[in-house]
Amino acid sequence: MKNSILLFIFLQLQPFIFAQEKSNDSLKQNRILIFVNGYRGPKHNKCPLDTNMYTKDPTGYWYRYDDTIINRFNPIHTLYFNAHHPLITSVHKTKFNVAKSYVFSRFCWISKKSKWVLNNNYNPKGFETRFLNGNSSGKKVLEYLKNNSIDSSVEIDIISHSMGYAFSLGIISNLEGKVNFGKMLAISPESAGYKGANWNLFDEVWQYGCNMGEKESDVIFYQDGITPQQAMLGIEQLARDKGGRIYPPSTWPKKFKGFNRSHHLLWFDWFHTIKDGDRGYFKPGKPENSNFEK
Repeated sequence: MKNSILLFIFLQLQPFIFAQEKSNDSLKQNRILIFVNGYRGPKHNKCPLDTNMYTKDPTGYWYRYDDTIINRFNPIHTLYFNAHHPLITSVHKTKFNVAKSYVFSRFCWISKKSKWVLNNNYNPKGFETRFLNGNSSGKKVLEYLKNNSIDSSVEIDIISHSMGYAFSLGIISNLEGKVNFGKMLAISPESAGYKGANWNLFDEVWQYGCNMGEKESDVIFYQDGITPQQAMLGIEQLARDKGGRIYPPSTWPKKFKGFNRSHHLLWFDWFHTIKDGDRGYFKPGKPENSNFEK
């Protein structure tokens, strides 16, 4: 008798459950988020290259930042790529160069320009290695779309951090002309000035990181020494409401800045201080015409 009652209740609730699920699906945006992480630290330096595609963060790299972006965009799918590559592919190339740059930067309390303290020279071979691996991974995205019967009207948003920038450019190069692009969010991109993409393909393109190279930049002591910041190639050609560089607010505590802290996501909470209406705030859809002040 008890089982019969439970079955009756379930059958009565079934239409409501179905309607609720349908309503939730209708709220999802027709877009896919792609997260591309960067270097995972010295202890993972010799880990084999992982070219797999994941539907959840495989390493915990993103902390809660991916949750913030996912909740805002409500995509139909979220994909992750672990773009960790050995240190030799970075601008530093060796641990010794990292250590030397760190030590020298500790004494730069006055200078705003780095001629030899920070390792900001390009490593073309390393960058291209990550770019080509990203290009191959772009094929996996296309296969995923095909296998899940997702047509080309879907919008792709890409979020990268650090060395993942080069990898994300490779993904873009494979997807170009086959999908629509939404937002490109590059957090502390490495060697950003070495190579870019056709940013006009995107609704918005934002680069988040230190203000190196700007007239009112912080001194070297407070700059990102892991990936010394420079403008992404071509981003300066975008209208101010469609993209540009976004820096920590002037009120951001200096204790959260420095060689490592200005780079690592663990100390990137200023990213969450950007509010709707602020320059650099991102949300689904194309940006409205705005006249942002500097």
